[in-house]
Amino acid sequence: MTEATFPIVLFCDFGLPYTGQMKGRLVEELGGRAADHPIIDLFHDVPAHDVVAGSVLLAAHADDFPPGSVFVCVVDPGVGSKARKPGVVFAGGRWFVGPLNGVFEHTLRRWPDLAQVHEITWTPQHLSASFHGRDLFAPVAAGIALAGGGGIEGLAPLTDGAERHPEFDDDVAEVVYADSFGNLMTGVRWSSLENGDLVEVEGQIVPRARTFSDVAAGALFVYENAVGLAEISANLGNAQKILGIGPGASIKITKV
Repeated sequence: MTEATFPIVLFCDFGLPYTGQMKGRLVEELGGRAADHPIIDLFHDVPAHDVVAGSVLLAAHADDFPPGSVFVCVVDPGVGSKARKPGVVFAGGRWFVGPLNGVFEHTLRRWPDLAQVHEITWTPQHLSASFHGRDLFAPVAAGIALAGGGGIEGLAPLTDGAERHPEFDDDVAEVVYADSFGNLMTGVRWSSLENGDLVEVEGQIVPRARTFSDVAAGALFVYENAVGLAEISANLGNAQKILGIGPGASIKITKV
C-alpha cells in the first residue's frame, strides 16, 4: 500500500456531535492531503464505557481494512486521568491510536508477532480533559497516516507489559453488540466451539444454523457471523426483542 492511501478508521462508543468534531480535526490536520486519506466510520456505538466489548469488536473487525490503516479507537471511561496512558499500537500491519486501557488487548492477541506498543508523549497546545479523541488521538492518527507509518515523533516504546490485560477472556461469553436488526453479536469466537457445544441464553438452548433462511421465520438461531463471532439472530425477526436482552447479557457455553 502506498503512503497516500492510508485510510483512517473511526471506532468509538459515542456518536454525534463528537464524531463530527473528530472528523473536523482530522481534516484540519491532514490539510491538502485530506482527499488522499479517506475517513471511514466503523463503530460509533460500541457499548458505552465497555472496554472489553470494544476490545473484542475491534479485533474482530480490523481485518476488514487493509494493512496501513490507522484506527482512532476511543472507548475511554478513564479519559483525562493519570491512571491510563494514551498510546499507539502497531499490530497486523495496522495502526491503532487510543487509550492503553485494554481496548487493544484482543488485537494484540490476534497479531502478537512483531506487535509494538508506544505511549504518546506529545502534548497538543490545547488538550481538553474530557475529549482526547479530538485533541490528542485524531492529530496523532493524522500524523501517522501522513507519514505512511514511519518517522512518528512524540511516541515512546513500552516494553514492560503494563498496558496488557491478561484478565480478559479470549472468548467473552456475553453479548458485546446489538445491531439495528436486533442481531446479538457475542464475544465468543466460532472457531472455539466444538460441534456439540451448546449455546444457552436466558435459559434456552439456541440451535445452530448456517444462515437466516435455514430456519423458520421468527425462529432464533446461533451462527458464525461474517467476522467469525457467534451471533444470536432470528430469521425475519429481532432477537434482541424476542429475548429482551442487549449488550452485557451473559451467555452460557456448555461443552459436550
